[in-house]
Amino acid sequence: MDRLAKVFSQQDELIALEGLYKDEYFTFESLKGLPAEKGQRFHQLTLQLLEDLPQPVDPLKCTERSRQLREEGNLVFRSATKDPERVLKACKLYTGAVFEAEAANEELALAFANRGIALQEYGFFREAYDDCANALDCGYPEKMRHKLVMRQAHCAWKLEDLDVLEKHLSSLEQMQLNESFLQQLENLKNELEILKRKEADATASQQKQDIKSLEKISEDPGERGRYMVATEAIPQGTAIFSERASCFVPLEQRLICQQCASSLMSAPIPCPQCHQKVVYCSRKCREGHANIHRYECAGYRMDLFKLLGVSHLALRMVLVYVPLILPDLRDCKSSKEIWESLMKLVNEPEQGKMVPEYMQSLRMVSHLDQAPRPELVYHMLCANLLQTYLEKHTDYFDLFKVTAAGSEDWKVIVSALILRSAGQLLVNGHVGDALVPVALEANEFALLQPDMWQKPYHLRLGQLHNLSHTELVTAVNLPYLSLCNHACVPSIRTKFDGCSVVNYARSNIAAGEEIFNCYTRDYRNSLKSQRIKPLKEVYKFQCSCVACVQAEPDKDYLAFHQYLCEKKNCRKKFIPDVQQNDLTWWMQSNADNPIVCTLCKERQSFAWYNEFLDLIESCGDSSKRRELYRAFDKLDNWLVDHHSLKGTMAGELVTACFAEMDDGCFLTDFDYENLARIIRKNLESTAAQCGDTSMEYISQMTYLWDIVALKKCKMDKKELGCFTDKLKYLAQEHKEVFMNYYNDFIKEQCK
Repeated sequence: MDRLAKVFSQQDELIALEGLYKDEYFTFESLKGLPAEKGQRFHQLTLQLLEDLPQPVDPLKCTERSRQLREEGNLVFRSATKDPERVLKACKLYTGAVFEAEAANEELALAFANRGIALQEYGFFREAYDDCANALDCGYPEKMRHKLVMRQAHCAWKLEDLDVLEKHLSSLEQMQLNESFLQQLENLKNELEILKRKEADATASQQKQDIKSLEKISEDPGERGRYMVATEAIPQGTAIFSERASCFVPLEQRLICQQCASSLMSAPIPCPQCHQKVVYCSRKCREGHANIHRYECAGYRMDLFKLLGVSHLALRMVLVYVPLILPDLRDCKSSKEIWESLMKLVNEPEQGKMVPEYMQSLRMVSHLDQAPRPELVYHMLCANLLQTYLEKHTDYFDLFKVTAAGSEDWKVIVSALILRSAGQLLVNGHVGDALVPVALEANEFALLQPDMWQKPYHLRLGQLHNLSHTELVTAVNLPYLSLCNHACVPSIRTKFDGCSVVNYARSNIAAGEEIFNCYTRDYRNSLKSQRIKPLKEVYKFQCSCVACVQAEPDKDYLAFHQYLCEKKNCRKKFIPDVQQNDLTWWMQSNADNPIVCTLCKERQSFAWYNEFLDLIESCGDSSKRRELYRAFDKLDNWLVDHHSLKGTMAGELVTACFAEMDDGCFLTDFDYENLARIIRKNLESTAAQCGDTSMEYISQMTYLWDIVALKKCKMDKKELGCFTDKLKYLAQEHKEVFMNYYNDFIKEQCK
């Protein structure tokens, strides 16, 4: 990052962006007009930066680490004796071997093959099938090929894939097999006939989620631009519209599938060239992403993209969309003609929701014309760097050999489009969240944690709370959702499901009412003054929603920050002066706590808070836990109603006690009774401040479900029904896990 900043600073001194910003094309055309010496120096700096980025990798060391992990996995797998936990541990070790092998095909083939048999043993049949195919692709020894084909046939049988099973059985019949394998072949032939009869007798029915088209796009010649309104009344909780993103990138901290954004993976397939930075959940996803990754692989090896923030997603938009637009630009003879043709497409009359995604994206608003010069220069230099990367490290510009314009023209256009996309994403980009196991490292995978799972997608008893951590995992381009204007009181609740979203009505929406999204923290979780700055700096407008224009715009937020004065001669309710106090002082590291009662002007000591933290540290002691529960109940003496701090302290208490339980500490019925009571109380507070469909609410719900599953508290049908209804707001892969947990441990208790 320091190297990037230094080069960008040097390049900034060479360029001169004078006058008003016109557009992205004009910016890069003006760069071509630099004096020869400056232009050459500018280009050399870009090339040198790209040359300096790659980090050397020792292939021999990678091969040796892969072999060691595979052999360790072999030892674990051989001793598993049908023990699912040890089988999954072997899968985890083999996954490490797959990642370490890099481009060493012999080791990679063996690692895939060994992981495949462990996955098959555990019950991950689709993944096991893929690993056998991966091993064969990597040059698995021909003399043992029949073993992998037999495994594939077995997996196809388990998956009830008749066509694939029949294909592999036919292949096996052509091979020389020993008696054992011949018997396996006969058994699978019999199973194939059974599946055929089953298919003939079955009556297939497929259910699809019905998402009504209850919204329309409207145009306003004034400042509002395009916006979305309800065509009819929409009840709270109704799915209004959905959208699948063609363009997203994983955020740096988490390895997810680059094609479908799945975060739950049992057999991640890495690109063997990318030094453990790119993975796929299946061969199908890897093949689907191949036309994009071919242009990004070198960049991942160089660690280029993590330096550039939003510009990586801007690059991916160009990689995905340009081939779709290219037929309209094939006959343009110059960069100017190409750009004018693009802008003509952008300015064509809106055709509603049927407009292709790439065209919706080209039409998204950008405020680069209002950006301060340093910000504009930064994004311009990122676009230039990425265009040069594509030219020097990929064959991307071969795409344009069929067009009338030359490569120099297309360099300008590609740079301009990356810059345009970056500007659009600054005000239209979204980030998607997912549930990941608590304390999971960024390069670890949820479904490979042996202490969590009893079988595929079925958690062990008492383990649901360990799938409660919410993390931002994707940066996503969602041009249709971007049509929704901002309000601090949003109309919709967006569910991220991989690279798709579904938007639900947060409350009842009347016919003809505009549908709003919230671009910042909403009115219940921030002060107006805290929202004004990003809205003005990033989105270039002053919010005038119902929350911001009311006489007391902070009333709803401040309701979660009411204290009772500690001083005996006062003891009155007060809200701290927001100009002089940090209302979330407890979230600041080593913060001074200058909360002063606005009535008696006395500073609050918060001794009760520090005592609470001390008890948290000692909650492994049963007597300290009793004190902790009492200390929590006394919070009503200092914190009024659903105070935000009370929710934070409840979360810390519950998390600490469950961590002790996970470490083997015995919790009594008295502990569980108090924990259930505190969780329920905290769920009420979370519903008040964040909503009862929020990820914060669902995360806390996992702890209560664990207590119910452990038969330490009861839940009636009404309460259970309310909780299970929240699961529709989870991504499908997580919803499956939650529903399995409900069916395995909770359903029978609530009849």
